[in-house]
Amino acid sequence: MTSNRPEPPPPLHSDHHSRTRPTRRRALPRSNRQLERRRAALSKWTLIFGVLVGVSAIGAALMARDDGPAPLEATDLVAPSSAVPVQVAEIVDGDTLHVVAVDGTELTVRLFGVDTPERGEACYAEATARLAALAGSEVLLLPDVRLEDRGGRALRYVFTAEGASIDAALVDEGLAVAWRDDGAYRDQIVALEDTARSAGTGCLWGG
Repeated sequence: MTSNRPEPPPPLHSDHHSRTRPTRRRALPRSNRQLERRRAALSKWTLIFGVLVGVSAIGAALMARDDGPAPLEATDLVAPSSAVPVQVAEIVDGDTLHVVAVDGTELTVRLFGVDTPERGEACYAEATARLAALAGSEVLLLPDVRLEDRGGRALRYVFTAEGASIDAALVDEGLAVAWRDDGAYRDQIVALEDTARSAGTGCLWGG
């Protein structure tokens, strides 16, 4: 028996995608769009911040390297106010001289911080002549931990009348080696010798 009931209308929405109607992309809710934008902005600023931190670190390292301590120079060693002025009577060799104190006392002084070539050795004449030029007619003397050497000579750091270290100058110019056992200026003068050796400076190291 045939039913005269009308057929139900087709559904308004089909579970199957139409070939002629593309599937619409579902729009994100407004709150989700804002969250995505915030995440993108955060990622961008995080990258920028990382780059800035890296550049700052490199710059700081370069500045630290450039602003490091300057190499020691002989002129950095100057006489303290306690140094005693004396008159130069005679230059014996590159590290020894006769002096006369204000009260007339004569003294044979051996430079505390250096050792220069002995007579007959290479650079003896150069070291002796340089000591004479640096000392002039007056020097300043400064005692240290030992007052005399085994030969009875007075051990003193010696400075020019203007206060520049003669011990340091002789080493810096490659005419003497540093005394390495003791003394207030030992480390500074040793450093000057190391620099002079490395640079091939003067008669002793210049070949």
